[in-house]
Amino acid sequence: MTVTEDQLRSVAGGGGNVVTTAGNKLGGIGQIYRDDQTGEPNFVTAKTGLFGTSESFAPVHGADIRSIDIVVDFDKDTPASNAPRWRRRPCQCSGLG
Repeated sequence: MTVTEDQLRSVAGGGGNVVTTAGNKLGGIGQIYRDDQTGEPNFVTAKTGLFGTSESFAPVHGADIRSIDIVVDFDKDTPASNAPRWRRRPCQCSGLG
């Protein structure tokens, strides 16, 4: 069963985690990405790294919602070297003078 956008929206920003079906925590819920053509949710990011400064993608297909967590059909031990990742960088803002 694939989760709906409404279900994902209900847990996003609620302090939940992205976890595997085995119960392993991948990280806090980050962003939810939709397919450009269908508009259906297809990926969720898990905040990883020190202070959640990196995010890793996990597929939403086959995911489920448990309480405030998104449970993905994804194995934490599977190498994710081909999965997109990025590191957030602090905003470099100049003074307004």
